Amino acid sequence: MTSRPRSGPLRVGICAPYDLGRHGGVNTLIRAQAAALRRLGHQVLVFGASSAPLPDGEVSLGPCVSIVIGDTETAFGLDPRSWWAAKRVLRTAMFDVVHVHEPLMPLPPWFVLWQAAVPVIATFSTYRSEGHRWYPRFQGFFGRLMKRVHVRLAVSEAAKRTVAAHFPGDYEVVPCAIDVERFAAPAPRPATMLPDWRHVLYVGRMEPRKGVDRLVRAMVTVQTRVPRAQLVIVGGGPGREDIEMLARRLEVRVVFAGRVSDDDLPGYYQHADVVCSPALADESFGIVLLEAMAAGRPIVATRIAGYAELLEGRGLARLVDTGDAPGLAREITSLLEDPDAARAIGARGAAAARDYDWRTIACRLEAIYRAALQRM
Repeated sequence: MTSRPRSGPLRVGICAPYDLGRHGGVNTLIRAQAAALRRLGHQVLVFGASSAPLPDGEVSLGPCVSIVIGDTETAFGLDPRSWWAAKRVLRTAMFDVVHVHEPLMPLPPWFVLWQAAVPVIATFSTYRSEGHRWYPRFQGFFGRLMKRVHVRLAVSEAAKRTVAAHFPGDYEVVPCAIDVERFAAPAPRPATMLPDWRHVLYVGRMEPRKGVDRLVRAMVTVQTRVPRAQLVIVGGGPGREDIEMLARRLEVRVVFAGRVSDDDLPGYYQHADVVCSPALADESFGIVLLEAMAAGRPIVATRIAGYAELLEGRGLARLVDTGDAPGLAREITSLLEDPDAARAIGARGAAAARDYDWRTIACRLEAIYRAALQRM
């Protein structure tokens, strides 16, 4: 085994739990983490199962399958041959540390845990308000995997509670992060967001747990009070057809922008009057909230654990109970009718977002990696 560096660049491997060939929040987070660590001078390789060719700096460990779990489509690796692919990556890359996201997801994270001969840092992002379905069923097997983890991280207290309930131990909360400047720097107005209209923005997948149908219902009241208001939805998902049908039936003006590029996304935030996140449950953090804060936009969101932990009591958003369409309508309308209040919330959010910039969080991760190396 090579000597462990106490200073200087590190060789970091980041293992992804989900299909790297698809767009998704965890993949976006992992790639941003890799980029931030590279800016600090470290060598970083991202690897995991993938259904598509990957860019430079990423390696596929094999194909993926896609299944629906709790109304959410999830794609991950189930090819046992990824054992050998993981072995090749670990041997050839000669990492100093390996950072595995959602290490209890099959199969590549399991294989990496079993074979890694360097410190393993694991990040847990899942939150389940009613407890995790699979952890107690396979606690014996998962418990053995957890013994291979040297440092346990969680993106929020909500995520920490979910995993620690079944696998007690020391967990450090290291929140999700964004490139604040990317969302703060002036961006062009999207063509669909006309300057003489008021825009309520939703960013995310269209699936039942996201509560988009409640937001559409709320917009009936909003558009009655503010006639030139419209809802703008950025994102895709299996529920789009249902949302389109609901909007037509309720005669709600909605712009379906679909998935937009990373370059175009900041413009949608910056030219929105209100950003709304109406999720019903099981959100451990809320990257969308951070992006809206960095863009200086006022937020209306549901009071679920992951959102409330970030926002509540700080004047960063208007929060309503989950599923409360009238409450969403009331708070959205209030902000559209009171620009001064909206600007004040946006300004507080922009200031708070700086604590979640990748330049700060990457330095925390670097310190965690070096401390883990010293303990080996």
